Amino acid sequence: MNIFIAGGTGAIGRVLVPLLTSAGHKVVALTRSADRAAQLEQMGAAPVVGDVYDNVRLARWVAESEAEVVIHQLTAFGAKDGDPYAETIRVRTEGTRNLISAARAARVRRFIAQSISFMCSPLGSGLTDEETPLYLDAPPTVRALAEAVASLERQTLDASGMSGTVLRYGWFYGPGTSYDPAGTIPTAIRKGTMPIVGDGAGTYSFINLSDAAAATVKVLAHEASGIYNIVDDSPARSSEWLPFAAKLLDAPAPGLMDEALARRTLGGMRVYYMNEQRGASNAKAKREFDWQPAFPSWRAGFEMLYSDRSRQSSGAAFEW
Repeated sequence: MNIFIAGGTGAIGRVLVPLLTSAGHKVVALTRSADRAAQLEQMGAAPVVGDVYDNVRLARWVAESEAEVVIHQLTAFGAKDGDPYAETIRVRTEGTRNLISAARAARVRRFIAQSISFMCSPLGSGLTDEETPLYLDAPPTVRALAEAVASLERQTLDASGMSGTVLRYGWFYGPGTSYDPAGTIPTAIRKGTMPIVGDGAGTYSFINLSDAAAATVKVLAHEASGIYNIVDDSPARSSEWLPFAAKLLDAPAPGLMDEALARRTLGGMRVYYMNEQRGASNAKAKREFDWQPAFPSWRAGFEMLYSDRSRQSSGAAFEW
């Protein structure tokens, strides 16, 4: 089928686009960087260099692609200019609105959007699922991101004339993510600046980039709308995965930091991640799409990522 993907050279886009083209799909990919156009061509996609905020050109690019499906994989956490956090909020609100408008004008039949699994309410016990409400009553430091995620999901599911699918990915790890051996998280672990906050109760649901891309291809093959968690089988508290990663990286064991001090020095968002968030269940995606992650546990994925060979081949890292 004909596919227009926004974010074709992002962390997941670099893995997803080759899967799509090798499966025989005709892919047109939007990138903000002219330098990455050649990279998209090597993946088998037709590159379009431009901005999701340029409404007139965006509408023309989507129409000219003759897309049946638009896939929204844009974030801005790797942005070099401006505030990456603020820019990602903007792309999830205004960027989503512009993409949906262009898709609707081009009579695209399906819209698939990247969301995140770790912005659900931390109240309650056990894993979250697709029915768990987003954390819209969060403190201000967290609420802005929760509201941006809610906007993206609402726009996707309510888009008239199109089927909308929201993929709530877990914490990406792999080359080009913040968990890349040369990325911000391993760097902080090596420096001893990433402590276990409070009880380390924040529960991470990870997903290997290759598994995230493979799940997206599975979703594409099914005409299913709604919300789906794309995470691995092994949620882990920060008090579990941080020491494990430190050992693999030959780094010092992470220190401990009182939650109140962490809130003052690291900020409320990091405290939420490290000591409050809940893990997510992937049961719905596995059941409906017959999907099984190749890396059911982050432990095996981390071991591969932080092997000696991986440490020698790291590239530029993108923040999640």
